[in-house]
Amino acid sequence: MISPTVPVLPQAISLTAESVIAGEERLSILLVNYNGMRYLGPCLESIRLHAPPGTQVILVDNASTDGSLEAARASFPWLEIVRSDQNLGFAGGNNLAGRSARGRFILLLNTDTLLLEPIAAIVDWLETHVSYGALSINMLDGDRISRACTGRFPSAARLAVLRSMLISPEQYGAEEAYDVDWVQGSFLLTRTDVWHVLNGLDERFFMYGEDIDFCKRMQEAGFGCAYLPRWKYVHWGGFASSRFPELVCSFAIYVEKHMKGIHRLLCRGVLFAGCLLRAAMYRTRGVIQGREFDRIEATNCWRAFKVIVQRLE
Repeated sequence: MISPTVPVLPQAISLTAESVIAGEERLSILLVNYNGMRYLGPCLESIRLHAPPGTQVILVDNASTDGSLEAARASFPWLEIVRSDQNLGFAGGNNLAGRSARGRFILLLNTDTLLLEPIAAIVDWLETHVSYGALSINMLDGDRISRACTGRFPSAARLAVLRSMLISPEQYGAEEAYDVDWVQGSFLLTRTDVWHVLNGLDERFFMYGEDIDFCKRMQEAGFGCAYLPRWKYVHWGGFASSRFPELVCSFAIYVEKHMKGIHRLLCRGVLFAGCLLRAAMYRTRGVIQGREFDRIEATNCWRAFKVIVQRLE
């Protein structure tokens, strides 16, 4: 449930009606595309159907080669397109798009998503709850089943069992909104003033973790983070085990950035030990059962361990 207490807003951020520029657009949607031919068209069509009239939609293309950018340009002429000659990742792409945002609110939206209903009321909620800086809504998978898209900030115990950082949607009740530590970046609505004061996403996070870091910095600035389960969207994306090294790298960056002293050392140790133990477990099982899957998993865990070592060199 949302907290009844209202944080003190940083003086650098003005959220009063007087600060709104005449004629300023209300919402800017930021999209980052990288070879997203399969999903980009349906995503943009759902935006056309469900975004408020006059919404600015900015698409940054991270040097795609599959023709998805050209198809989007032809089918959706209202898109504002920014083309990058290299893959900037999720954080870099959104930061590039954010420089052109004119709306008072910014929605980070993955290109492999579908809006299922009008989102004006979601923007209304954030506009009227001024103590909150960001929110997300109920994330459904391709089978229309709710999946975890909120969580708790990393700690040594949670890094030992990564799933413990996630909050299962079954844990939420019938309230309109809930306080959470962080929300997933596939649908992250924030205030443009907050976005600029925080300098957007930290580009050290190429993949994974930038949303957790953003929410951490936002809450340190005095803003709450909310989850609204009533509204829903579809996110087709999933986690591939081949990306485990990138996930561990992101947590290593987070630990170095936000933790100090004994807590930092403990979290480092948990990441080290976790990768080594997982690699040993999968390697042993692969030898015993002869499964290629286990050998691949062992390799991914070993790669993750080496990533952490390289970051500390």
